[in-house]
Amino acid sequence: MSSDSAPSESIALSIAGLVRVLQISDTHLGANAGDDLLGVDTDRSLKDVLTLAQQDGFAQHLTLVTGDIAADGDPEAYRRLEKYLEHFGSDTEPPCLWLPGNHDDYPSGLVQYPHRTRRMVETDAWMMVLLHSQQPGQVGGYLSDVEIARLDSAVDRANEADKHLLVALHHPLHSIGCDWLDGQRVSNAEHFCASVAECNRSVVVISGHVHQATDQVLDGIRYLTTPSTCVQFAPNQVEFKVDQIGPGYRWLELSPDGQVQTGISRLPADLHIADTKRRGYQ
Repeated sequence: MSSDSAPSESIALSIAGLVRVLQISDTHLGANAGDDLLGVDTDRSLKDVLTLAQQDGFAQHLTLVTGDIAADGDPEAYRRLEKYLEHFGSDTEPPCLWLPGNHDDYPSGLVQYPHRTRRMVETDAWMMVLLHSQQPGQVGGYLSDVEIARLDSAVDRANEADKHLLVALHHPLHSIGCDWLDGQRVSNAEHFCASVAECNRSVVVISGHVHQATDQVLDGIRYLTTPSTCVQFAPNQVEFKVDQIGPGYRWLELSPDGQVQTGISRLPADLHIADTKRRGYQ
């Protein structure tokens, strides 16, 4: 796609009231449909989670896929995701945007979908920015100078327009109480925290990577993580351990006054059962 025809980095949505956001994460799609992660067919579990979202009737204005789309960056994974999400956001509205995780291939994979990789969404009351925390060849997260500058710009724009701020990225910024995962969080989180501290209105941060739901408020900022659409990781563990709870998604309702209502919707635990005997998944 030529630069003249490439979509804008920013999307403007004319939503004066409640903004509904659907977050899915860590789909881990393999090179072929039917590939599995720890015994879970990741294509089938993703499709079941998307069916659940449709059955729940959550009429989202925006869908965010917060990384680890592919198990190993294979181009076929992104092609299949595009197909599976055809009812969850077109090229226009409602938008459906993707972020890279540590398992993804951004330079030759995600970049082939410019309409999915735009980085800013603006509504009447909210500014939303999508940051890349991926480090090529590394499991843990890091925000480059370019990404910190992008965040600074979003904070400035939010303040100038007197809007609240939502930040989405793959890796969490803070400890979630899992020793083996906490070392993989964004390693330069102090730069992120200094930037969002300058925002005059409400700030909420959503991420994936940890395959579990957490909800923390630190220094007035709300930090949320979301389940995977396939395998879940058990909370509060020193070493790797699979959880036996069902896959799911997070929904958010962003009010014009800055209030955030959110929750998790899950499939039954016995529908996609992971192999709990395995000691890791890398």
